[in-house]
Amino acid sequence: MDFLKCSIAGTSYGVRASEVELAAAKQMAIDLDEEHGEEMTEVPRTRGRMHGYAKMPSKTSSDIELETVITATDERDQTQSTGVKGFSFEDTRLMDGNWLHEPNSNDILMFMRILAVCHTAIPEVDEDTGKCTYEAESPDEVAFLVAAGEFGFEFSKRTQSSVFISERHSGQPVEREYKVLNVLDFTSKRKRMSVVVRDEKGQILLLCKGADSIIFDRLSKNGKTYLEATSKHLNGYGEAGLRTLALSYRKLDETEYSAWNSEFHKAK
Repeated sequence: MDFLKCSIAGTSYGVRASEVELAAAKQMAIDLDEEHGEEMTEVPRTRGRMHGYAKMPSKTSSDIELETVITATDERDQTQSTGVKGFSFEDTRLMDGNWLHEPNSNDILMFMRILAVCHTAIPEVDEDTGKCTYEAESPDEVAFLVAAGEFGFEFSKRTQSSVFISERHSGQPVEREYKVLNVLDFTSKRKRMSVVVRDEKGQILLLCKGADSIIFDRLSKNGKTYLEATSKHLNGYGEAGLRTLALSYRKLDETEYSAWNSEFHKAK
């Protein structure tokens, strides 16, 4: 399982093409070659980027979308891995702390923290390299944790009551502790998993990840600001052959949490 693309606060990130997109682009190149014959023979035989590959008779939305795929990568680029297993993401806007300069950096910060905190994985640290690997319930969780680490939010330790994240997005790495108050495991009925944590400032947070339809149905009115754009991006990812999950969160006050927690323990 590889982390390839993401949509955060209505903006899509990730320029590397999926296998389905590459196959479609390759088939389009073959079809155009056959259609135009000798006129197009020189271009498809190059293995570099295919900028300006063909002049379309008309610019439909699907034409434009497919051209973007062609110019974004080529077969040689696609085989060049980032060097990190489980992480095929490529977009400088989110790497090396560059996300701090994005318009919705606070939303991006929460996205990264949900990736790093909302799971039940166990980290294993290599004493020689200092690198973390993860024992998790699903390949999805591993891919999310690898991505979080590459973005600068490395899940480094779990105790009976807390998870620890090393954040290195600005200046020296800072270790942050999140006290785990509750874990609601993924089930086929719920189609989502959630954790309730308390951060170092005392704020209680409900962090959740799951099927987009399940998450979207539970959004508050304020949480629907980016719903239309996000849905469009996820539909595009699905058409590109990618599996998608949605992330969400909610801030809870002490009274609200205490009432819910009491009912939760009664139900158990």
